[in-house]
Amino acid sequence: MGRTATLFALLLASTYACAQEDAFNLGVLGAEGLPIRKPGEELRLPRGSVAIRVTHILETGPARDAGLQVEDVIIGVNGAYLTKKLDPIYQLVDMFEMVTSRKEPKATLSVMREGKPQALNLRLPALGAHTAGCPVGCARCEAMVAESLKFLTEQQGADGGFPIGIGGLNGRVVVTSLAGLAFLANGSTPTAGPFADNIVRAAEFVMKNCGRDEMEAWPGAGGGEDGGTRGQPGNGGGRGGANWNQTNWAYGYGSLFLAEVVKADPTPEREQRLTEFMQTIEKNQEPSGGWAHGPGGPNALNYLELQIVGNLELAGLGACRKAGLKPSQMVIDKGIAYAIATTGGDGGIGYSDQPGQKGMGDPGRTAQAAWAMCLLDMQKHPLFPKCSSFFKRSMEDLPNGHVSPIMHYTSAAFACGWLGGEHYKNFNALFRLEILAARRPDGTFSARPTAESRAMRNNTDRTLGASWTTASYAIILQVPRGKLRILIPAK
Repeated sequence: MGRTATLFALLLASTYACAQEDAFNLGVLGAEGLPIRKPGEELRLPRGSVAIRVTHILETGPARDAGLQVEDVIIGVNGAYLTKKLDPIYQLVDMFEMVTSRKEPKATLSVMREGKPQALNLRLPALGAHTAGCPVGCARCEAMVAESLKFLTEQQGADGGFPIGIGGLNGRVVVTSLAGLAFLANGSTPTAGPFADNIVRAAEFVMKNCGRDEMEAWPGAGGGEDGGTRGQPGNGGGRGGANWNQTNWAYGYGSLFLAEVVKADPTPEREQRLTEFMQTIEKNQEPSGGWAHGPGGPNALNYLELQIVGNLELAGLGACRKAGLKPSQMVIDKGIAYAIATTGGDGGIGYSDQPGQKGMGDPGRTAQAAWAMCLLDMQKHPLFPKCSSFFKRSMEDLPNGHVSPIMHYTSAAFACGWLGGEHYKNFNALFRLEILAARRPDGTFSARPTAESRAMRNNTDRTLGASWTTASYAIILQVPRGKLRILIPAK
């Protein structure tokens, strides 16, 4: 793909070289590693075996306590080898799940170190067994969510916002909106529940800072309210006069969160600010019907629309409608028409309508479009069944989502909440071990590598930070609970 979708301006500005090798988290072990699907003869493993090369040891956790080292090769647990029957990462995590369900969660980790076998004694946490219907009604999953939400409360700043690795103030609005949604999904509201104060402070931060793209303060920026562009193409805020405006991301995520807050506890100030979010989304629509990262014409990479943002803005307008506002139907119709223009006729939503990108259907973008149409009550539109069908048959490709697999997972979970129990059941069956692999011993969730992130040495989810990944996974695990009032259908 010739153009690269980026979340925030700083990602456009430079290529982030990962400080450590981009690898998979290994669940509660407290280490990261990469699969070895064709072990060399020097490991002397039985036929059909696979392994995992350790790339990083966390500062605390069972791996460090047991003496696991970087470049160790994990070959099995409790005498059982890792085999080709399942992905090595998933298989190891599944083994740990069995061990941690016991009252005495001890295990022997078999590794090869410099060609010699080693047996390390692991002491894993006792987490209890998963129950039927997991994650709903599962005490173990509930505890996992509780730890994640506790981490998020500790990350919230005095100003109500949350930290993020890139994107500055604009990025903080995005991650604060996600964290607020994670608290709401647990059942708290702005007036009740253990996270009521966290929700109120997050909402105040989003209302105050949404649209204040701090990239406008860079040398050469115009300094206007729209990030220095003042609506003039090619005159955006940023270095050297390039358009670095990324505020459509903040307005999209901000409207989803604030709509839920307004639905739970409407106040004149919140309703007015949500109205302004809605009007800005409408104003920022491009003549084509799509949306760019932000207003002001082609961005620093000289392109405009990307449908991942278009879907987000449509979802935001749908949330505004369900909160009692009246978004422009003309804007919505143009947005859906542009979404159709990105497809190849099979319902798969492409990157944009441009040559080389049109028709490149992606399950994450497609799930996001289907979810947006549900929020807009457009399930009878001809595009909707096509999107639903494409998403269902391509769901297993979600981990390969462009730039941010976690964003694609979150969109897919929301879509499954609307599409029915079978879809979420399939989602859970496919990605249960993926989610458990991402969980770290401290209760946070980690990013996962992709072929794209390893080739570019740039993992956006990892760079965005633990608040982004943890809030996203906390939402995913809580979607089936049905506590959100707008973004998923009432139970």
